[in-house]
Amino acid sequence: MAKQLTNQRKWRPWKGIILFFVAAAIILGGSLLTVKLGTLLGMIVLQGTLLLTAIICCFINRTPVKEVFPLKGITVRDFFGTAMMWAGGLMFGMMSVYVTAILFPNVYEAVIDSMQTITSGPWIASLIITVVLPPICEEAIVRGAILSNFRSLKRDWVIILIVGLMFGALHMDPIRFINTAILGGISAYLIVKRDNFVLAWLVHFLNNGFAYLMSTLSDLGGDDAAEAAKEAAAAIETSKGQTLASLMVFFCIAPILLVIGSHLIKRQREISEGLEPSGMRLGFKILIAGVIAFILFSVGIGYTVMNMPDMEKIKEAAGAVTFLAAR
Repeated sequence: MAKQLTNQRKWRPWKGIILFFVAAAIILGGSLLTVKLGTLLGMIVLQGTLLLTAIICCFINRTPVKEVFPLKGITVRDFFGTAMMWAGGLMFGMMSVYVTAILFPNVYEAVIDSMQTITSGPWIASLIITVVLPPICEEAIVRGAILSNFRSLKRDWVIILIVGLMFGALHMDPIRFINTAILGGISAYLIVKRDNFVLAWLVHFLNNGFAYLMSTLSDLGGDDAAEAAKEAAAAIETSKGQTLASLMVFFCIAPILLVIGSHLIKRQREISEGLEPSGMRLGFKILIAGVIAFILFSVGIGYTVMNMPDMEKIKEAAGAVTFLAAR
């Protein structure tokens, strides 16, 4: 069960819902502010406001900041467990982005075009507003202040689901909703199971750092990103199921990574002492993950064999999907 705060009675689920809408209003307002102040300054103000709001919540509820944002050292096991969960989540996220891009092609182009504004420009500015600020400030408001209001819930999976969905909704576009909800759920899982903000930061830093790297290496982050977005959307439209089938084959290992990663970060001492339920045995979890992996691989291979793929189109579409999924 999620660790309780000193003044847990002051942190209530209904307050978490209100805080979610406050965060959404801040993000909407901040988006408008970037038009007047410029991308860099506008994003700094936006992220700073989210962080300040989270800290204010601590004072309102008379709870030590270090309890809402617990910072602890991590082990090698923690690092690799977190990295494996992020990698597995990213793979599922890429598949979800591709499916939603097919369903909402016009929205896809708009999202890519808007993200170009952030990833273009001086590299130091892009680094600050994509890799440095969001992991710190967004984690503070979502996995810190908002999640703290749901710690009193008895079921950990309910907390993880709620916070994950809220994080997806705060990005406010259908293309990345499932992807960001997966990332939000993984970060919430780490907070609930290990009560360590460093692990949640690590997931966000890995994700946004990967996105920054992808934007640097591809045309999607350059000056011609708008044109590249149109070309990528066209590639997705023409490749259809071919790209999805390829992703299913290459990323069939995703469920196994999630299972092993979650096992590595679970508090084994607490489980052995009966302080935390052990749940299903690792072997059975891996078996279930293996079945899902086999299904993904089989369906992907089957579709590929029956439909001769256009590898160039698949490459273009996969590159665009990776860029979005990592954000």
